[in-house]
Amino acid sequence: MDEMKQLAITLMQCKSFKERQERLSEALDHLSFNHSDLYTVWFREMKKRELESNDPNKITKWLNNPSSKSFVKLHEALLLVKNNNIMAIEEYIKNLKCMLNQTIENGTNIDVAVKICHLIEKSTKLTIVHENLKHLIHQVNQLNKRSQRHMPTENFWTNHFESPQVDPLQQFNTQPAQHMNTPVWPNVLQPTNLKSVSGLPHFSMECSGYNHLEMIAKTNRAAILGDSQSLVELTIINQEMDGAVAKWLHYLKLHKYQWFFNSLSYLEIEFIDEDNIDDFIAKVNKNSITKGAQRKICISTKTLRDRPQKLNDLLLALDLEVTPNELCEFMSYMRDILHYPIPNKNCVVGDQLQQDIVLVMEKLLNQLLEKLGMVRSLIAQSLLGMSINKYLECILLIIGNQTFMKQQIDKSLLFAETLKYKVQRMPRNFN
Repeated sequence: MDEMKQLAITLMQCKSFKERQERLSEALDHLSFNHSDLYTVWFREMKKRELESNDPNKITKWLNNPSSKSFVKLHEALLLVKNNNIMAIEEYIKNLKCMLNQTIENGTNIDVAVKICHLIEKSTKLTIVHENLKHLIHQVNQLNKRSQRHMPTENFWTNHFESPQVDPLQQFNTQPAQHMNTPVWPNVLQPTNLKSVSGLPHFSMECSGYNHLEMIAKTNRAAILGDSQSLVELTIINQEMDGAVAKWLHYLKLHKYQWFFNSLSYLEIEFIDEDNIDDFIAKVNKNSITKGAQRKICISTKTLRDRPQKLNDLLLALDLEVTPNELCEFMSYMRDILHYPIPNKNCVVGDQLQQDIVLVMEKLLNQLLEKLGMVRSLIAQSLLGMSINKYLECILLIIGNQTFMKQQIDKSLLFAETLKYKVQRMPRNFN
């Protein structure tokens, strides 16, 4: 234990990230070679903790364990949770709200709350958590500034979480998450413009930041930029598609070739293939692109080109019986394709692609609801659980894309509410 503490202190004293990585690599090499059994146990334990940190079922289980130091476990889990695991992140949001509210109301355990808030603020993968809790985080930070040196030393969370007679969640005035009348995964998608639907609960939502007035003003301008400007001069920059293409290239890890795409129009990018990519590179006439990157570009542009037909195929397939494995594959495709740029009205006439995407999401929702009606309990790491997680991620991608119309976003948010209404009333299986 002392050696691990010393290693941590040594690593934190490193002046640069590179130096820290080198020291850590040396320590791991030493451990794996001289203490292989210990290294194996340590590695397995880290993998186990990563899996538990991403399993909503396990999260609630250890938060309800009075013998665990829940705030320590929570801090570690926030480090290990994956940013695309929406169901797990929602579970953390629910419990964090309870904990932070307890600190604000009682003024107890401020140091622990500040540490967790600092992690949420600095971690890019916890952006969703920060957006949902930023008002509480601000209050905790203000409380910390006003706190006096002589504040009580009693560690509220530690004492109560370690007491075997006390249910930790009861200390935060909430019921255990697996209770049938308690939402399993509280919503993280939060619009302000969605009216309640008859027969469904209306979740209190807060818009995630799309500005439709700005989007309409930009995308309704003429597709032809002027008689003096030829189609040869048309590029994604004056089509206002360079931002969407840049995000796509980062997703593909091809962002170093942004210079190449900025000199082409959206239509040209869509039709790049193995036969003509050299001609497009010659047209740009700037730098070279490696053969490996060229192959990846051509594969990605083919996926972009095939997207309308693939969506049509999905619409037909989803009218038939779909297996859980097929449903999970369809969700993976939708999650992937929504990272690809969707042309705005400077590139195409109409919004047929957006309409097809929303229609596919509606049919996917029907399939999910049907599958949920066939199971007694929902396991987060099952094919169905993973499909639900991917579906909610797709909704986030849709509401964050300004090429979708307001009514399309509202409809997508309604899909999310409907799915969560069903999920929240499902019993949860910890096996």
